Amino acid sequence: METQTLELLICTLNEGIRRVPKMLLPPVGNVRYIVSWQLTGTIRLDLPEELSSREDVTVYQLEGRGLAANRNNALRNATADILLLSDDDARYTPQTLQRVLYNFRKYPKADFICFRAKDREGNPLKEYADEPWTYAKRPKNTYVSSIEIAFRRSANLPFFDERFGLGSKYLAMGEEEVFLQMAFERDMKIIYVPETIVETDGDTTGKRFLTLAAARRSKGAVLCFLYGPTSAAARSLKYVASLDVPAYRKWNYYKDMLAGIRYIIHDKL
Repeated sequence: METQTLELLICTLNEGIRRVPKMLLPPVGNVRYIVSWQLTGTIRLDLPEELSSREDVTVYQLEGRGLAANRNNALRNATADILLLSDDDARYTPQTLQRVLYNFRKYPKADFICFRAKDREGNPLKEYADEPWTYAKRPKNTYVSSIEIAFRRSANLPFFDERFGLGSKYLAMGEEEVFLQMAFERDMKIIYVPETIVETDGDTTGKRFLTLAAARRSKGAVLCFLYGPTSAAARSLKYVASLDVPAYRKWNYYKDMLAGIRYIIHDKL
């Protein structure tokens, strides 16, 4: 059987390139690193020697801002059989990367496999299901972070919707949920396997709903993308009603979510 290849699609911004060498593992023949390095304004930095000297690392520069655009740049330059979304603060072991490949051999019909992540203290990044699931039957309130997603390279793959994600002009998150939904709508098979493959600092944008208006707009926008505007408005109202905050805050949160819904309605791709 021919050995499958794996590429980590690492996205970084400006000075973040200096963090990338810390995540590299000793070279392994079937593992490579694609680094999409986004540069904003007039910032110009030298590529760390630890990256330029590695034959298994390829760096592609991209002007501008927006995490979804950065991920698309990495996708366009990927060549491996299996692709793993990554950020410059992610940490892996040789064993966990090989487990990613193992699971794609174990589930040959899966186009996407979602995994688990943990924080620096070894705690789960969020609540995870104990049993495997398929996307169509995923547990209620499931949210998949980008660094938990691996997939087969395919001509049928969607690109990320650049209206979503950090650095976009109005929204701050949600690009991975929309990405998975677009793949599902293309009849790609998406499953979850309860294995931890990556360690991160645990500071995800998805946890900032209460403090960041753009995160609230993003949640409304994602709901609109998934379910349509009417259902999204109802789901948004139900969600804010469940929060343990004063009534005036619930109303402000709901208005932010409605703003995200309106944005998706009027800002068509």
